[in-house]
Amino acid sequence: MIYTVTPSPSLDLLMQLQTPLRIGENHRAIKEELRPGGKGINISIMLYNLGVTSTAYGFVAGFSGDELMRLTAATGVKTGFIRVRRGRTRINVRIKEQPLQTSINGLGPEVSADDIQYLVRKISDLKAEDYLVLAGMLPPSLPQDMYATFFENLKPESKPKVIVDAPADQLKYVLKYHPFLIKPNLKELSDYLNLKLTDASAVLEACHMLQSEGARNILVSLGKHGAIFMDEKQNSYRIPAPGGEMIDKTGAGDSMIAGFLSDYLNTNSLESAAYMAVATGSATATTDGIATKETVQKLRAQMSDHSDWGEALV
Repeated sequence: MIYTVTPSPSLDLLMQLQTPLRIGENHRAIKEELRPGGKGINISIMLYNLGVTSTAYGFVAGFSGDELMRLTAATGVKTGFIRVRRGRTRINVRIKEQPLQTSINGLGPEVSADDIQYLVRKISDLKAEDYLVLAGMLPPSLPQDMYATFFENLKPESKPKVIVDAPADQLKYVLKYHPFLIKPNLKELSDYLNLKLTDASAVLEACHMLQSEGARNILVSLGKHGAIFMDEKQNSYRIPAPGGEMIDKTGAGDSMIAGFLSDYLNTNSLESAAYMAVATGSATATTDGIATKETVQKLRAQMSDHSDWGEALV
């Protein structure tokens, strides 16, 4: 079983305006949509679309928490959300003006030490055949080493494979626990190492540095340039993104994790999983919302399973 953890899930209100956004003026929306949001939830939704069952964990509160749980369940995802007493699930506003998007993120609820311990106990019961995905930033109301706490409470005799998709400032807490997979994007990798990474050889060197700190498999997402993947035996692949016009990149990186896991469960091949990750991320980036299985399969069929080591990344 796959379990995803979104420490601060959200309701995402997407609004398309009649006129360009101008600060200080009134605007009228011509289209709006309310979606469940948060990296782990996006991963669980994409997994469901690919035919893989997962359970989404996270902290929720208030009326917005009720709606988040309803919308998430409506996608087909199993949920194990923990309701907290104070505050409310954050509501994020996404104002879309192609090709740009302006985002305003809410604060989220107040999570107590008891709430955290309850989630820790749930995670500590996972088995060796399970996968645990820790996804997204930790809001200021949570201990910034909470992901490390999850690692420390996994039972050594039945430790699941852990995937981490978190901002650069979280990597310092988790690499020493040897996560099965980490998925930084190019900026997060640059920020963590305080290096300017402009070509493939620099990214490969950065991956070696992260492996020396404990990372096993590393998938670096490069946006329209695809991804660079280095496995735990230091085999490396530069995987171009399949074609298609970007519509909305929200959830694309999360979809990469789902694509990787769904393929790895079927093939037990890290290389195949990395290619599927790029196909799935590209499918969501070229779709309005999380991609369907059919869109992913179409893009995967277009890809050549050969690395392309062209240098320019920026």
